[in-house]
Amino acid sequence: MKLKELILISIGALSFLLITGIAKADGFFMSTKIEQEFNSLPLDHKKSTCGLNDYNKGPDIDYAWEVINQDLAYEIKGYNSRMDNKEEVLGSHSEDVFNDYSNLLLYAYVTQDKKLKEQLFSKLHTWAEAKALTGTTTCYNRNPNDKVRAHCENEWSDPDGQDLAPIKDSYQSLIIVFGLNYSYDVVFRDFKPNDPRHEVIKKWFKGFYKKIPPSIDFYWGNQMAWFLPNTFARYQKGQKYEGSIKSMIKKADRHILKDGSMKDRTTRGNNALWYHHTAIGEAFTVLEMAYAADIELPKNYEKELLLAVELFHNAMLDNSYITPWAKKGLRGQFNKDRPDYQNFPLSLDHITYGGTWMFQMQYRYPNHPTSVWLSESLSYFAESLRTDVSVGFPMGCIYAAIANK
Repeated sequence: MKLKELILISIGALSFLLITGIAKADGFFMSTKIEQEFNSLPLDHKKSTCGLNDYNKGPDIDYAWEVINQDLAYEIKGYNSRMDNKEEVLGSHSEDVFNDYSNLLLYAYVTQDKKLKEQLFSKLHTWAEAKALTGTTTCYNRNPNDKVRAHCENEWSDPDGQDLAPIKDSYQSLIIVFGLNYSYDVVFRDFKPNDPRHEVIKKWFKGFYKKIPPSIDFYWGNQMAWFLPNTFARYQKGQKYEGSIKSMIKKADRHILKDGSMKDRTTRGNNALWYHHTAIGEAFTVLEMAYAADIELPKNYEKELLLAVELFHNAMLDNSYITPWAKKGLRGQFNKDRPDYQNFPLSLDHITYGGTWMFQMQYRYPNHPTSVWLSESLSYFAESLRTDVSVGFPMGCIYAAIANK
């Protein structure tokens, strides 16, 4: 066969792969290798590991639809700075809608139930058409000199956090929509590619890209100082995003300190353990994004991240371990009468925010003592297997299934 014919055949084969979707670029949050490894596992193992054996066509799914069919609100309004007044907040049920939607989406992804996928895709389209959550006050924009608008300022003007804080309404809406956007990328990016509903959904998502500030100064929280949604927006638009990931990795590395503490998080008084945990979650998100984009991590990134994990482990066994940092009381209350008290779930099973890292840890470092402890401490009822508001799609299930195959 002549060289020219070989080249033509190769080009044709590549075109076929691209058209059919067999050749796919790595995802944003996790590599294609991880997705493929998960998809190759027996269905019974995936359902069992992820606590989905009883999550079938019965009452669990019926109940989830009851919640989902309450639909996302047009606006969220009324959170206080501490966000402990959910029952009084207009549209706060949107968080529950989002959580149950994520649970069903995971079930559809694991089982490859096409009918359920279509129902969930249709629901997402319904919300996009209704412009859900677009009525929430806008507290951020793309102008770097105007990060927070006047009516959004002065949160925590009440030391106890009972003051109304529109910026919390804004943030809650953004985290829900971006969570859905992240989930859409994992589950629906190849679903009925020619369906016109995709454009309606993407247009809705893009409207929120204008409602996040540009990423300048890195810090843990707020989706890593908005680096995460800004980088994701570039990825979604088909723009070069690797440079943004490199910048995020470099800045995140500086915020994992040499003693294992997380800058401005491990020092948050009685909530220090919670903020330390969520920062670890974001640091693992960065790590997995680096693997997916084939970007080299800084020399000591993993070493210092593991120190942070060990600090968390020790503090869970004995809250007093975190007290030397927590007593600084940065942007938080420190109870001098109960210096070793930490406001954190007693059981790891009850963590719903940022818990994916606990399974990523087991996957990446299976022989580490903390991985062994996590494996023994987390059950199939762990909510972080099926819910993670911080990244939208509950990837804990995926990493758990691979780590425990």
